Amino acid sequence: MSPRETRPGAPVRTAGEVAADAGVLAVLFVLALLGYHSVFGGPWYLVTGLMALILSAGIALAGARWRFGPLLLTLALVIVHFLLGSAFAVPARARWGALPTPASLLDLLRMPVTTWKSALTMSPPIGIGDGVLGVVWLPMLLLVVAGFSVLLRTRHYALAWLFPCGMLACSIVFGTTTATLPLLRGLLFAALSLAWLSWRFESARLRDSRSTIISDTVRPGSWHNPVLRRRVIGGGVILLLSAGLTAAASPTLDPPAGTARFALRDTMTPQFDPRQYVSPLADFRGYIKHRREEKLFTVDGISNGDSVRLATLDDYNLQVYDVAGSSDARSPSGAFLKVAGDVDLSEPSSRAKSATVTVDGYSGVWMPTVGTGTDRVDPKDAASQDAGGSSIGDTLFLNRRSQTLVDSSGLRQGDSYTLRYEPYKAADDEQQHSMRFAGDVAESLPRTEGLDPHLKSQAQEWAEGAPTDYETMQNLLLGIQAEAEYSHGIDDEQASLSGHGQARLLAMLNEPSFDRSEADAAPQGKIGDEEQFAVLTAVMAREIGIPARVVMGFDVDEAEHGTATVTGDDVTAWVEVAFQEPGSSAIHWERFDPAPDKDNNLTQPEKKTTDKPQPQVPQPPPPPAEPPTPPPGAIAEDQPDPPDPDEPASLWVGFTSGIGLLVLLAAATLGVIAGAKTMRRRDRRWRGAPGDRVDGGWRELVDLHLDLGHTPATRATRRETARHIGEALPGEGDGPDGTTREQAAEQVDRLAAGADRATFAPEVPAESDLEAYWAGVMESRRRMTAGLPWHRRLLATASLRSFRAHGREAGQERRGRRAGAARSARAGYGSSSDGPAAIAAVRGAVGRATGAVRSGLDRGAGSLRSRRERRAARCRGGDRG
Repeated sequence: MSPRETRPGAPVRTAGEVAADAGVLAVLFVLALLGYHSVFGGPWYLVTGLMALILSAGIALAGARWRFGPLLLTLALVIVHFLLGSAFAVPARARWGALPTPASLLDLLRMPVTTWKSALTMSPPIGIGDGVLGVVWLPMLLLVVAGFSVLLRTRHYALAWLFPCGMLACSIVFGTTTATLPLLRGLLFAALSLAWLSWRFESARLRDSRSTIISDTVRPGSWHNPVLRRRVIGGGVILLLSAGLTAAASPTLDPPAGTARFALRDTMTPQFDPRQYVSPLADFRGYIKHRREEKLFTVDGISNGDSVRLATLDDYNLQVYDVAGSSDARSPSGAFLKVAGDVDLSEPSSRAKSATVTVDGYSGVWMPTVGTGTDRVDPKDAASQDAGGSSIGDTLFLNRRSQTLVDSSGLRQGDSYTLRYEPYKAADDEQQHSMRFAGDVAESLPRTEGLDPHLKSQAQEWAEGAPTDYETMQNLLLGIQAEAEYSHGIDDEQASLSGHGQARLLAMLNEPSFDRSEADAAPQGKIGDEEQFAVLTAVMAREIGIPARVVMGFDVDEAEHGTATVTGDDVTAWVEVAFQEPGSSAIHWERFDPAPDKDNNLTQPEKKTTDKPQPQVPQPPPPPAEPPTPPPGAIAEDQPDPPDPDEPASLWVGFTSGIGLLVLLAAATLGVIAGAKTMRRRDRRWRGAPGDRVDGGWRELVDLHLDLGHTPATRATRRETARHIGEALPGEGDGPDGTTREQAAEQVDRLAAGADRATFAPEVPAESDLEAYWAGVMESRRRMTAGLPWHRRLLATASLRSFRAHGREAGQERRGRRAGAARSARAGYGSSSDGPAAIAAVRGAVGRATGAVRSGLDRGAGSLRSRRERRAARCRGGDRG
């Protein structure tokens, strides 16, 4: 449908006006699209959004040109979604980033249900994986098609403006607390919206008013219109002044410093709960006993003396030190938020380094990292892609506060990833004297209830008397390390129980006692390895207000050419304490190693026999803490079996099921439309006065003609419409019932004549006449669809054109009444003398007569007449008789 071939009731606009309207609407959509920048970071969301804008605008233009109904528009959107969505919505799953694959089609099928959760629970920037581009692709497709369809097919331009506002709302809902050019985008959006809406309103008003001060050769919406030109210039000046004042006043209108902008993603519950997994520190002694010489993983790009972090633990429950996680990412414990691979998670500093981790014998959800901050994670596709199409990048979770990285599916042999990290830098002497404990962190860390008071009193005794906070922590370490012995309790080392429950920690505070005459003696005092000493230090520090946490990891003692091989013997644990510089809000976690030197150990003596051993009852050791039962897949032994090589078949099953659901949904929609038409036909045939039932039969033919895609003349009589229907009858020769095309056309003409007689004649049709008339209607309906291909009949059944036609007629009648009232009001406005009043009266009479003639033609063309009008016509016929 060209701009000049609009249907009745739609505004008559030139191609230039249509192009201007479409351009403004497209610019508003692009301004709304830019709100996603803080979420995605990279430019890919712009490619997705712009392609969705172009494709959906093309669908809307085609729909306006060829009069597509809602069903065809929806079908076109579904085709574009599945045909091009792999390239622009899920390129990470597409082959070569463009061609559809079973995995990409399955993601597109699940996208309307899962994409919003993936986008909101992932830490920005969210990249392009896991279908997160769907929050741009789907809203843009739907809103642009709806907005452009309203703009091109109706006169409700203000309603079309609401759809870019909807896209703007989507960018806010899925955005972050950091807005992208908020002042500039807001001013442009508001100014463009006001200017466009004002121009459209004034153009429509001037067109309707037909002002006498404008030449007939000047279109009301043209720039050559002096009235419109003055108002546009004046409005533009006002907009510029308003924009300038807003920009000048923006510093005073900004929220107070420290006030965070609301973001929906901050209210979402993280998808990864570390409490469902066993603390990695519970397996500390297992690395020493069973995997001491086993090659766990290699790290390329690391230096001697660096440490590899495995997990940060800050929640002690009297039995085990565990990894804590909060729903608030700004808490000291942080939150495990899903992150994207191959994107910059933060801006790297000049000191940033890169390291590549390749997994060998290690397994589990906790991923080895390096340094104090991870800026980027790049999974290696060749090693991490499994048979099901998923990779490390699909299941990454990062706690930025604790610098703990997790792969919820579990690392496996062969997995590899590259980290860009910030290396650890210890505080220098000047900083050690000026740093203070971060009090806010100490108050916000998880509290431990039920600790023995002896832990706190002993910590106060050891830490007191220091002039600075750093020396306070050092005094506590000196007290713990005094007379301490290092032992794993294996081989010929001094006996040392594993675990770090409260009973084990209290035993370390007892006086050293050990009977060398007993080989199985249970020693008391400060003896253990990094597991016990790190937990004891952190617990005692927290009891006296020092913000401390435990970190489990591996020490790299030897790195040849930047490559280090990590074994179970390299496992270690240390303590980190939060400090702040005076006047600064930045938190610095300083590392402390509380375990004594490994050379400081005693050897378990051989058992000796004595003639008169001294009676001594050794204290029984406390029972080891029973670790919580891990869920399936939490530890290496419980890891699920690797996926079967034939698992891609399940993707086809899921995709086929989804297609089946779409087919069922389409069939249900078709059934609803067909049922509505059947009910309408039944009401027309059996309800109402006899004349209404005859007129309803004729309307059934006209509606089927419309649903078949034909457009009869808007001012045609029934006989003229019958000729149009006869010319559109399909095929040549005889129909299925033996009638020729000419005979079928004559029957339609007879039905039109019968409808005219029932409408205008004074006689009331008999019931037998009604039955015969409707029999002819049903026969003509069968002849109209005979010979058509099945898809034409299916589209006619699903078409909503006949329903929309009734709505347009009702709206046209209402507008005609309003226009007649407006002309009457203008004809009598401001008349004070007899001459103008007479002229106004004549104009009003002519207008009313013209309206009456048009109304009669409309009724002759098939519009419904009320019972009262037909009754009055029959009465007038009786009087004439």
